[in-house]
Amino acid sequence: MLALIMRVALIVAVCAGLCGRMAGQTAAAWPEADKLFHSDPRWLGADAAYSVDLGHERVLWIFEDTFLGSRPGNLSRHEGRFVHNTVAIEHGYNPAQATIDFYWRSRGGESAEIFPNEGSVWIWPDDGILIGTSLIVFGERVVADDKSGFKSDGWTAYMIANPDAEPSKWRPKKITEQHDTVLLASAIVRQGDFVYLFGQSEPEHDLYAARVSVQQLTRGDLTPLTWWDGHDWTGTRATRQLIIRDAGTETSIQPNPAGRGFIEINNQGYGASDIVMRTAAALTGPWSAPKIIYRPPESDGPDPFVYAGKSHAELRGADLVLTYATNSFNDANADDLTRYFPRFVRVSLPSP
Repeated sequence: MLALIMRVALIVAVCAGLCGRMAGQTAAAWPEADKLFHSDPRWLGADAAYSVDLGHERVLWIFEDTFLGSRPGNLSRHEGRFVHNTVAIEHGYNPAQATIDFYWRSRGGESAEIFPNEGSVWIWPDDGILIGTSLIVFGERVVADDKSGFKSDGWTAYMIANPDAEPSKWRPKKITEQHDTVLLASAIVRQGDFVYLFGQSEPEHDLYAARVSVQQLTRGDLTPLTWWDGHDWTGTRATRQLIIRDAGTETSIQPNPAGRGFIEINNQGYGASDIVMRTAAALTGPWSAPKIIYRPPESDGPDPFVYAGKSHAELRGADLVLTYATNSFNDANADDLTRYFPRFVRVSLPSP
């Protein structure tokens, strides 16, 4: 009997050890990293927060709607200016240890966007990629709408030939303008000779995949763009097939740092939402069912509006580094400086 008990105890101990190593991922807020976005006395918050590795310990942050203070030290969003996009350069890959510089333009003595408005159309820039010596940035075209406040007018892509210059000196060159219901690109992944672009449909928020060769994108040529049709890559929009249903308004896709394959991250839900993760062996799927990996505390607070969850493959300090955005449905942003700044999350992934 003693021998049996010892064998059972050994089995339990081994199982416990394996279960500990194979346990699900854990996620936690990262307030030390949150300070990064509170370090400029005039940059008073934004949403979206896409990131691009520029190399040499530099990370480009791309923001959409942004509050800018009227002068350094004046933290009033009422007296400042609201612009539709700004950018920043982070120096260092660990956001809890890095420094950051924020950029926007000045036009006629007023603060203005890095990616300029086109009459009544404004640009919400999304993801980007450094190809050779050029930076390519994709963005949604947006116009005002009497019913919903705004609506999509397709997407555009810019080439920036001098990405090492101060961003306020960039001269983005538009390389395409597409009036499509699938908006590129919320996520970009380079694999081999191709760059894969992922975008959501409006208004369903289903995720689709397109690709273009590195050689073509280096020339700024998106005319040979092809779409995944469920079996192969085709040149027509009519046959494209979604790869993920209901992927939220923003997403990210990156190689799985804990093993083979890829990870997709997005917010699930509206208002009070969770950050979920999917996995797949291939970029085109099949993708797993979404699994909740983090419940932002703001989702359980008053007037919850949590969105824009995504991962940042180039950042260090955890197996997986995420950000998400907080907002308000009742115009509280102007007075509540705890809202409308991107928040960091550190995720520990299980061993393969």
